[in-house]
Amino acid sequence: MDDTLAGAGAGLAAGMVTGAAGAAPLIAALESASPDRAAARAAAQAAIDWDEVHGKLARRTADMEATFAGHGPWADAVLARRAEELAEIPQLHGEESAGVPMLVARGAETLYGLELRHLGHIVPMPRLARVPGAPPAVLGVIAFAGRVMRLFDLDRLCNGPSAGLSAALSRTGAETDPSGYAVVLRTGAGRPAALRVREVERVSDIVPPRTAAPTEAGPLVRAIAADRMAILDMAALLDLVKT
Repeated sequence: MDDTLAGAGAGLAAGMVTGAAGAAPLIAALESASPDRAAARAAAQAAIDWDEVHGKLARRTADMEATFAGHGPWADAVLARRAEELAEIPQLHGEESAGVPMLVARGAETLYGLELRHLGHIVPMPRLARVPGAPPAVLGVIAFAGRVMRLFDLDRLCNGPSAGLSAALSRTGAETDPSGYAVVLRTGAGRPAALRVREVERVSDIVPPRTAAPTEAGPLVRAIAADRMAILDMAALLDLVKT
């Protein structure tokens, strides 16, 4: 019985080899039997504009390389979407939440809470170049990591120091005080920007109060914590500094 199966297997294998070898002649015979079909196929191949095909491939390759290099409309759309995602405020579910990682920083009179995920770097105050005619909240421009960006005074953005204190700062030249820190923001595809703060205290997980800040706190303050810390609305702040 084993010999019979072996013989059958050998015959089957031989038939497969013969079939494979005879496939090409069979196809040729079918095509020769249908001259119209063969002629149509040859005409279609002759009608292909290979220069156009190669040009399209070259353009697609160039677009792909530009995308991976961070250029082009598709890459710009990705960066814009990333900026929107960074600006989204997480929704808290219940008091048992672990809180939101925040940088706790101090201005001239106010303690601020800034969501850490919107911040890129924190550096001692770099050299500042004044910009004539700039809005009061813009102290000037700084250079960091090869990028030139506007430096905003966080107190002034949030209506921090009173008008009297602002006037006193101008008279005494305290605005040009090189102390403090520049907090570089993650602005995505928007204009790069940084915030000037006086002191950096700590990084903490903070649960924002459910109660919204009173209107007089200003549009950039989301809530006020028990220790009188102003928790900033980072979405509104980023929209302001990116324009």
